[in-house]
Amino acid sequence: MLNFRLSTAALAVLLLALPLASLAQDRLTMKNGDVLTGKISIFTESTVTIQPAYASNAMEIDVGAVETIHIEEGYFEVELADGSSLEGRVAMGANGNQVLVLEDGTERPIVLSDITSAHAPDAYFSWGLNADFNATINEGNTDSQNTLLFFDGNMRMGEHRHRADLTFRREEIDGVKTKEQDLFNYAYNWIFADPWYMGGSFSYERDPIRDLDYRYTAGLLFGRDIFNDDVKLLSISLGAGYSEEEIGGVKEDGLVGLWELRYEHTLRQGMQLFHNHHITQQFYGEDNLIFKSNTGIRLDLVKDLYASVSLRYDYETEPAPGSSKDDTTLAIGLGYSF
Repeated sequence: MLNFRLSTAALAVLLLALPLASLAQDRLTMKNGDVLTGKISIFTESTVTIQPAYASNAMEIDVGAVETIHIEEGYFEVELADGSSLEGRVAMGANGNQVLVLEDGTERPIVLSDITSAHAPDAYFSWGLNADFNATINEGNTDSQNTLLFFDGNMRMGEHRHRADLTFRREEIDGVKTKEQDLFNYAYNWIFADPWYMGGSFSYERDPIRDLDYRYTAGLLFGRDIFNDDVKLLSISLGAGYSEEEIGGVKEDGLVGLWELRYEHTLRQGMQLFHNHHITQQFYGEDNLIFKSNTGIRLDLVKDLYASVSLRYDYETEPAPGSSKDDTTLAIGLGYSF
C-alpha cells in the first residue's frame, strides 16, 4: 500500500512538472504585443532565430519588431557595439527591464540595439565534411568528359582548428586528356586570443597538362576572425613560407608570401554562400604571383544532400611557357554533408 502511494505521488509530481517544463521556453515579446515562445539559438543586430515547439523550421524575426528578449537558460557569447564581448544570458530583470545576466548572477542593464551578435559557445569538439561531385559528358560530334571531385572538411578541438580540402579535376576531349589537376590544402589555427590566431599551412598541387610536375608550399600564418558565428564566418590570414616546384623538368625553390581569406554566409535556412581564395607571391625565379579562388552557393535538397554551383578561378602572372595565365571552371553538381 505504501509503495502504491509513493508511486502515485511520484506520478502526480511528474504530471505537474510536464506543463511547467513546457513553460520553460525562451520568449520574444513583440512591439505589437504578440509573444513567441521556443528555443532561441542566435541573434544578430538585425535578426533573431527562434525554433518554436509547434514548427518544424526555425523562424528569423526582425529585431526592429522585438520589444524584449528572454532566454530561459544557458549562457551566450554576446558581442556589443562597443567591441567588448561578454558571456551571459539575455533576460528580463526583476523590474521588467532588459538585462544581461552574467555568469556570477549579476544583472547588467542592456539595450537590444547594443548587441551585434549573440550565440551559444562553440562546442569543445566539432567536425564537418562536404563532398561535391560535378560531371559533364557529351557524345556526338565531339566526345568529352569533364569531372570535378571536391572534399572540404574541418575539425575543432577547443582552441585548435584544422581545415583541409582536396580537389581532383579531369577533362578529356575525343580521347585526349586536356585537364589533369590535383590540389590539396591544409591549415592549422591555434586561437591564442580570440579572435586572433596563429598556425601553419601546407599545400600540394600538380597539373602535368600545364607542365606543372609538382608544387608544394609550407608556411606560418597569423590571422583574425572578423566574424565567426552560426550565420557567417569571415577569416583572413597573412604569412610567409617556403615553396618548391618543378615546371617542365626545371626545379626551383625559395621564399614566398602567403595570404588567405575564407568567407561563409548562411543567407537563409538551407542556403549557404561561400568564397575562399589563396594568394602566393613567389620571391624567386620570375617572382610569380599565384591566385586561386572558389566561389559558390549550396542549396539543401533532402536532409544532408545539397545542390552546388561554384566558380573556380586560377591565375598566375608567370605560368609555364605555352600555358594560359588564367583558368576558369563553372561547376554544377550535387554534394553531401557528413
